[in-house]
Amino acid sequence: MKRFDLFLLGALVPIIVCSHLAQSSTSRALGQPAFASRQLAWLLAGVVLLILFSLADYRILVRFAPLFYAVAILVLAVLPFVAPLRAGTRSWLVLGGYTIQPSEFARVAVLLAVAALAGRHQRETLSAGTVAQLTALVAVPAVLVALQPDLGVALTFVPILAAALWLGGMPWRAWLGLLAAGLALLAAAWLWYLKPYQQERILTFLDPARAPTGAGYQQRQSRIAVGSGGLTGKGLRAGTQSQLRFLPAQRTDFIFAAWAEETGFAGAAVLVLAYATVVLRLFVIAIAGRDREGVLLAGGIGVVLGTQSLINMAMVLGLAPTTGITLPLLSYGGSSVLATCICLGLAQSVWRLRFANV
Repeated sequence: MKRFDLFLLGALVPIIVCSHLAQSSTSRALGQPAFASRQLAWLLAGVVLLILFSLADYRILVRFAPLFYAVAILVLAVLPFVAPLRAGTRSWLVLGGYTIQPSEFARVAVLLAVAALAGRHQRETLSAGTVAQLTALVAVPAVLVALQPDLGVALTFVPILAAALWLGGMPWRAWLGLLAAGLALLAAAWLWYLKPYQQERILTFLDPARAPTGAGYQQRQSRIAVGSGGLTGKGLRAGTQSQLRFLPAQRTDFIFAAWAEETGFAGAAVLVLAYATVVLRLFVIAIAGRDREGVLLAGGIGVVLGTQSLINMAMVLGLAPTTGITLPLLSYGGSSVLATCICLGLAQSVWRLRFANV
């Protein structure tokens, strides 16, 4: 066990426990207790995947990254034509009685591909050609996911690029150019991509009084739920916002609000500390990586999970617009749980193989 990061594994325990308790509570409120059982089964399967990928050699997986990436792009490209329309998007494949969200696993493939490409660059700073290649590598799947359309998941690809450019050593002048390009892309998205309801979410975030019963309803109910939890909460399965179903998307996007209402500041602090520990340990693993690929892989995973967690919690607290970004391992969803555990297993592999004589 000394070859595994026990701090990282230990921080996952309270997250898994809180996930089961929160899903049990919200599933009861929705009258569908089977959801909690499914989430627990996915969490247990995720733990198995985490162990298996921890025992694997990440260097071999990085070498096969082009193959994984090509398969991921192919699946994302055909998804709009074969996937059924669910909640306004074509993001899920239906296999028997189960649904799979390929974009979650595509993100793992992109992390491996970015680590493989940037890892081959041995200079202290990335060349313009490598920056362009990395940008294209991340942009292609992100655009395909956005066309499903699933803007929330598409945005989770952006931190992968930021991590690769940061850890790879991109010159500061290039950061200025990338910032300008990003602002231009945001303006273009506002004009030609974002649907009216998405624009309304952003405008309502800037002006909460704009539509309290419309686009601002979700965040308004979320803030009420968090605030009513007080110091110790109302008790499990006793939250009025969640149990009376005033809180929308309570088992997915706003699961943190339901948890904070029932366990209060104390329960929310436990989760925040656990997520912070996971992200911190991922950066420690990146620093300890034996090669450039390991550093980029672990660091990229840390940035992605940290950004996703931070944005979701900020959204729940009304500090960021509603984006549809879920909270890793806590929000309901098998594909997300399994993909997250695979990433954590890859990071553990980097830690296990950090010594040259292993």
